[in-house]
Amino acid sequence: MNIKDGTVYQIMDNSLGNFNSAKTLKITSHHRSIVSFNLGNQQGYGSMPVQHLRYLLKRNYLTELIDERKTIN
Repeated sequence: MNIKDGTVYQIMDNSLGNFNSAKTLKITSHHRSIVSFNLGNQQGYGSMPVQHLRYLLKRNYLTELIDERKTIN
């Protein structure tokens, strides 16, 4: 799985408390083994190891939002 800057993930209901009740998480930068992110509605920002992001995706705490405009093109 490639992690790209600008990728937006939806935060599932069961883990909203861990992310200041934000609904989305956007990757702002990826450097070596750390990813930086912003939470939706300007509710915060942070960073985490890539390994932890992959764990959250595997456990379905985060799901990638697909931009429909990119899909059509």
